[in-house]
Amino acid sequence: DRRNLSLDDETNAIIDGVCNTKPTIVLLETSGAVLTPWRDRVSAFANLFHAGEQTGNAWALLLFGDAEPKGRLPITFPASEVDTVIPSMEVGVRYSEGTFTSYRQPTFKAAYAFGHGLSYTHFSFDRPQLLVGTNCSAAVCVRTLITNVGSRPGSELVQAYLRFKRKRPSHAKLFLRGFCRTQVLQLGGRDAVTFAFTERDLSLYWVDVGDRKSVV
Repeated sequence: DRRNLSLDDETNAIIDGVCNTKPTIVLLETSGAVLTPWRDRVSAFANLFHAGEQTGNAWALLLFGDAEPKGRLPITFPASEVDTVIPSMEVGVRYSEGTFTSYRQPTFKAAYAFGHGLSYTHFSFDRPQLLVGTNCSAAVCVRTLITNVGSRPGSELVQAYLRFKRKRPSHAKLFLRGFCRTQVLQLGGRDAVTFAFTERDLSLYWVDVGDRKSVV
């Protein structure tokens, strides 16, 4: 448990002092989300969370370009502590936020959003296509083509979010319903990614009804 989301001791002050005098790369190892008030003044920023005994080798491989950064944030790094679900200190905590946490909360501002992550190359996404008939074994299948348009080989993690037309105030606007990594693509290389959505993926749970209802 932490009293706040700031880095320990005078770490922020040290980063501020250094980044104002020379190009600075900040490498963090944290247990969760932290505040990054210096993010717009540093040259680069990466978070490895806790990687174990191979942490040093992992940082070296990334910094010298021998490996590409593939990770995507499994949480949101908030812009401020206001942009978080503040736990209640009362006995019998009530989770009144419901599903409105992380990327599902429309009023929270993110310094780095859920799913954020950069690579050493760049990718373009073709317009998604709906697959029908024998090309789809699920309720709905969507395919998109990913192209490496950057300057070195790399892979991309494609994320699929659904926006429901019919929903209740207790439901968020977007829901992550799938993710898939491409193969390592050479310069100009392409890879097709397909998401197969089941009926469960295309539905939301209505508490008062006690069942899932398809609302897409």
